[in-house]
Amino acid sequence: MDAKTQKYDRQLRLWGSGGQQALESAHILLINASAVGCEILKNLVLPGIGQFTVIDQGAVTQSDIGSNFFLDADSLGKSRAERATELLGELNEDVSGHWVAKDILSALTENPSFLSQFSTVIATDITRQVAEKVSSLCWNNQQAIPFVWVKTVGLLGTARVALPEHVIVETHPDNVADIRIDTPFPELSNYAKSFDFNTQDTLEFGHIPYVAILLKYMDEWKQEHDGKIPGTYAEKNQLKANIRSGMRSGDDENFDEAINSVLRSCQPTVVPSTVKAIFSDPKCETLTAESSNFWILARAVRDFVNDHGKSGGLLPLSGTIPDMKAQTDSYVTLQSIYKTKAKQDVQEVSKLVDTVLESLGLAPGSIASEEIETFCKYSAFLKVIRYRSLEDEYTQPKTKQIASWLSEEDSVFAQYVLLRASDSFFDDHGRYPGEGDDWEEDVDHLHANVATLLQSWGIDTEVISKDQTHEICRFGRGAIHNIASFMGGVVSQEVIKLITHQYIPMDNTFIFDGARSVSAVFAV
Repeated sequence: MDAKTQKYDRQLRLWGSGGQQALESAHILLINASAVGCEILKNLVLPGIGQFTVIDQGAVTQSDIGSNFFLDADSLGKSRAERATELLGELNEDVSGHWVAKDILSALTENPSFLSQFSTVIATDITRQVAEKVSSLCWNNQQAIPFVWVKTVGLLGTARVALPEHVIVETHPDNVADIRIDTPFPELSNYAKSFDFNTQDTLEFGHIPYVAILLKYMDEWKQEHDGKIPGTYAEKNQLKANIRSGMRSGDDENFDEAINSVLRSCQPTVVPSTVKAIFSDPKCETLTAESSNFWILARAVRDFVNDHGKSGGLLPLSGTIPDMKAQTDSYVTLQSIYKTKAKQDVQEVSKLVDTVLESLGLAPGSIASEEIETFCKYSAFLKVIRYRSLEDEYTQPKTKQIASWLSEEDSVFAQYVLLRASDSFFDDHGRYPGEGDDWEEDVDHLHANVATLLQSWGIDTEVISKDQTHEICRFGRGAIHNIASFMGGVVSQEVIKLITHQYIPMDNTFIFDGARSVSAVFAV
């Protein structure tokens, strides 16, 4: 084990070498070195992102030192971007840190393509107008850049992801095993028939793999029921009883395993509706030379599924089987049968991939075999997320859904309304609620902003009380470190998902109410 593998061993178990390589190739931009911004970067520097840049025109204040662990007393009066970069860089020598002591809008005026160098943009402590501008540039970049807008106000925290499309192959489902008891391929059927269920050898009988047991009794069932598998609960219980009747003693764990797997095995092996939706997506239907590998591979797998002679109308086999009680040689043989069939499916898909590439004027073989193999393995769990832009959120609100969210008792979504109203308050006063000399004077003004916002959605203004408005003003936009730390953990986890294209990230707004320790995600 080399030094790097040893250093990142625990996280490699989560997202593998491919995910780690994606992290090490990433360049993250943090807009403003706020407390929550530095907490997010901390959790990205430690696992080894390639580079980060902090852009912040401000100097370190006493307030910054009080709320941000990554700014010390020696930092007072110095560039916040520079000091945060220096101190965060000490966490991991493998990571390169850069800083720009400018306002983000000034940087964009000087260099309109400034954002293009980054793989993800994280913005904190910015106004709605700035967020909309930066988000729009990220959204419309030649290669869209994930934009994550994070806010903490007192005991509240929110995070919003904006990205036209995010595709995930390695969604990491709980179980990728695909044993296909209902539609066994010839090699698997022959394997099951190789076992002697009449053997007098107790050890041999007690180690017949449960897959073979299920195949035997499922085949007998289908012979008696016109080739159909059990469909009703009663029929599934009858199959369990049939299997149980074959037990010789209560110690036959392999038969118990077979009985426990009946319900799952009686689920027909089909292409999931979510994957069918991907196959019928316009991006899969109409490919171009600029199509991403995901959509080219999706098209090839769709063509594989449609060729019933090769696939039986099914997705490529994953090649993964669960643990079970069996003798080593029997298990290894079974494992080999599934892996061989999975490899055959990958070979067929690879041919179709090359055919698609040629039709697009691209070089056959330009998509790595490892990528094709991974895509086939997880083809039943593919995921496409299409986020809403900030512009759509503000100009085309989901009023019916918003009303439903607010109708829930103690709705977390109320905090979203309060923070949106705080943005309107800023538009009116040039500052946020509670930042004036007397925060109590802001309560009525902010509550008026809340009422105006709710009325624009056609929602009763009474759903948000003045007590809730009062709390926002009392916070005075103050940053509390434990909230920043919590949000830093949540957001960095989502950013890693976006960078690695593994696991399923949130869609699209996360809200945390620290006063009640409750959180929720809303697709606003």
